[in-house]
Amino acid sequence: MRDAAHTSKITLLAACCGGLLLPLASHAEDSAPVQAGWKTQEIRYSYTGFTTAYDCDAAEDRIKAILRALGAHEQTRVSAQGCTFSRPSRNFFITITTATPVPVADLSKTPAQASRDELLERLGVAAAKLDETFLAEWKTVELSRDRKLDLEPGDCELMEGLRDHVLPKLSVKIQADRVQCIPRQVSFATPELTVTALVPMAQPDAATDKTKS
Repeated sequence: MRDAAHTSKITLLAACCGGLLLPLASHAEDSAPVQAGWKTQEIRYSYTGFTTAYDCDAAEDRIKAILRALGAHEQTRVSAQGCTFSRPSRNFFITITTATPVPVADLSKTPAQASRDELLERLGVAAAKLDETFLAEWKTVELSRDRKLDLEPGDCELMEGLRDHVLPKLSVKIQADRVQCIPRQVSFATPELTVTALVPMAQPDAATDKTKS
């Protein structure tokens, strides 16, 4: 009887473990290469911070670094306007001009915004370069743990703005959202936002050049 009961427990444990492994299997499929192209767009929104004030230049650098971590083109432009006398401000207007990876099948579904020629001119990228297709992969990015971004608890409202106004317009899927900002109160914890983003895969030529150097 003990053997039978022991066997039953092992069978039940195996079934449970098998269930736990299913999400991992689907994640592996998500990371398979995807044929992608560049989607150009301009995103505008306002930053309002009850807790944290930013120098406009610092805000631009931080937002661009986050977008680059999520697969945005290296020529992405971020402009923050409204910081008077170059002093930190709690209210300013942000304009993002960027190109981000999109599955080729979705390129024709993207709505027309500003003239593509105008966006390319602002980005400083030749149309031929952005018309090329390339391999990309779905990559899970934990923004709060990315040392290059060096996010801090005071960045909560900045992350909140990106989550609400920018990420919905990109090829980004939010997996975990622990961005809970309390006005005029800095949390002890860095705002946590985990997403799956479509990121260009390293090109063979680029990988070869790095190996040679």
